[in-house]
Amino acid sequence: MKSAIILFSCFFLLIIFFSILLGSIRSIQIKHKPEQKEFLSGKVPSKMPDGFYKGTVKGLKVPWLGKKFDSAQMSGINVFKEQNKTTENYPFTLSVGKGIQDKDLTVLKIDYSDNKHPWWLRYILDEVVEIAPGKLLGKVHIMLIPGLPCTIGYFELKK
Repeated sequence: MKSAIILFSCFFLLIIFFSILLGSIRSIQIKHKPEQKEFLSGKVPSKMPDGFYKGTVKGLKVPWLGKKFDSAQMSGINVFKEQNKTTENYPFTLSVGKGIQDKDLTVLKIDYSDNKHPWWLRYILDEVVEIAPGKLLGKVHIMLIPGLPCTIGYFELKK
């Protein structure tokens, strides 16, 4: 019985170690993409986003169409196209604060940590900055381990 517990503990620690390693490697890759320079030159939108913003993820075809913002409520929801039907899923809240990777930059945070969400979505935090009028650049972070965010990619939103 003790050897099974030790084996399970070692396996669990290996999973954590490799998650941290892969997350760190991906975060470093993201920091060296051209979008990083553009992200750092952005700012919190002068006017909070309101209404639908078309979303794109460079190099990927995804069913995600974008985000619908409610500036008065500091909230929003994601919009998808699935089987020729438009759906809205995964509401979020908005706040302004320092970036979790780019600590000198103030960003608009898109938070999914509400307990009503699926467990996997609660670990995601998006950050967006305005890079041109009506155009936002976002970063997707996964918070697997508190204090060690992993950045996994960029997305764009256009009014």
